[in-house]
Amino acid sequence: MPERIGKPRAGLRELLLQLGWLAALVFTFAVTLGLDAVGHLNYMSSLLFWGIPIVYLAWTFRTITAGGQGRRRQALLASTGTIVVLGILLDFLLGHKTLRFPDCAKPDFGEYAYCFPAVGGFVPAEEILFYALGPVAMVLVYACADEVWLRLYNPFDDLLDAKLLQFSPAIAVTGAVALAALLVVWRVNGTFPTYAAFLAAGALLPAMFLYRCVSGLTNWPAFAVTILYTLVTSICWEVTLAIPRGWWGYEPSGMLGLYIRAWSPPGSLFPIEAAVVWITAPFFTVLAYEFAKAFMHHPARKHPRVALFGAE
Repeated sequence: MPERIGKPRAGLRELLLQLGWLAALVFTFAVTLGLDAVGHLNYMSSLLFWGIPIVYLAWTFRTITAGGQGRRRQALLASTGTIVVLGILLDFLLGHKTLRFPDCAKPDFGEYAYCFPAVGGFVPAEEILFYALGPVAMVLVYACADEVWLRLYNPFDDLLDAKLLQFSPAIAVTGAVALAALLVVWRVNGTFPTYAAFLAAGALLPAMFLYRCVSGLTNWPAFAVTILYTLVTSICWEVTLAIPRGWWGYEPSGMLGLYIRAWSPPGSLFPIEAAVVWITAPFFTVLAYEFAKAFMHHPARKHPRVALFGAE
């Protein structure tokens, strides 16, 4: 009798691991768009676009890392924690140069739950929650795709003599070209393209030192799945709902001056940088996760200098 009960349970868990992600996505869009249909979707409740997948993905990740897999959990916590903190800090420091939160200027904060004072303005609580949820969802999508759905493409991690920090001349040249282009735009527009500079720095500076090692450890099909998830969610969440309803906007003086007209409703402009985020954000999160995972698994992790730069 115990055996007959145990087998269906194992089968159900395997089914949830393999097909539960599809069900979670369908449920996510059904709940959020259902709330919109009855008039109860606002910036706060729209964060379910990120929160619901996290619930399923967190269970999946805990299941596949149960028993002797603590280093992968540590890598996930380290990478997501770093990204979340950096994102929130930059929003408080540079948000006024790139983003607009019109309801924060109202005495009752409009539809926002609360607004926190920041450099040059205010940041709504919903924005902080997004920075806490978005990166976590992206890393979890990649980690679960890497370990479950696309595990056959997971490269062998040979870290015996690996140097985790290696300078990449090609990416350095790309960064130099990007810097020159930003300076030209600054000269032409008369205002510095803060958002593009932030994206270039966030994507290229870490890659300049991490990519040469981490690229051989990355599950690129899983990365493609992460990009696809981010694109689908962002197109529905940001350009279909948030921008037309004014949950936030973009500061024109901090942009390149190139806008996607199809996603720019009357009274709002959707800069091309905002679409680039949908690619650079997953790239940075995956890079950070794979670097943290490589460090946690490195034979010389107890000697960080050796792990990062190699033995002298």
